[in-house]
Amino acid sequence: MRILVIILLLISFQKKDSTLYNKHGKPSSIGITQFINKNHDNIIAEYEFKIDTLFDIFIYTEDLGSESEGVFYLPGEIIINNREIFIEFEFKNLTKFRQKISSYNDRTVKATAFHELTHVYFYQAVYLLQNSGIRVMPEYQNIRLIPTLNLGATFIEEGVCEYVVYYLKETAPIFNSVIPTSEKELLDELNRTNTLYVYSVLFLRDFLDEYGIQKGVEILLTNSPPSYKEMLEPKLFFNRLIK
Repeated sequence: MRILVIILLLISFQKKDSTLYNKHGKPSSIGITQFINKNHDNIIAEYEFKIDTLFDIFIYTEDLGSESEGVFYLPGEIIINNREIFIEFEFKNLTKFRQKISSYNDRTVKATAFHELTHVYFYQAVYLLQNSGIRVMPEYQNIRLIPTLNLGATFIEEGVCEYVVYYLKETAPIFNSVIPTSEKELLDELNRTNTLYVYSVLFLRDFLDEYGIQKGVEILLTNSPPSYKEMLEPKLFFNRLIK
């Protein structure tokens, strides 16, 4: 079985353009930059068509080191890492076999762009609500200045960003996610990536499926973020929301 997997992977690599992909079949640094430059407007247009309108956005690439897939700067600047850390440019480019064996944490270039666009969208929503005289909870106003001030607010923001990636089918399905069952597990640094980027999607999925992203984000921003207890027991959180 292991030999068969290796053969199938090698076959999938053989057909790839050597300038766009490295020897391991992953997008090359040159390929990542070319993909963003070529598809910049289309990525934003797809986001606006399927999610909501954005303010002016500019996406470009840089070497961000090995830790970060992408970053954003307000009001509308997004940088995609051009290191060779992505599995593909778009999830649909993967063979059915590769899609099947990929994990939720395997990232495409486009998934990272969608994630970072949603961060910008999140703060755009904060601005628009405040500009309309609607009160946004202070935890969501200060999160960029002090990211560790409120785990619940960070959890919601990252959850919305990851939900959009999931909603736009730019990632593998979520399987065998670790769901925290105690405050200790919730706060454990070893679980932080899973909590913020996987469990948060499971936490928000039904709610955002029901209300949609635009209305759902508005509801979330105008209610206090979840406490640790509510993060562990989602019904407590969603039952208290003023909708």
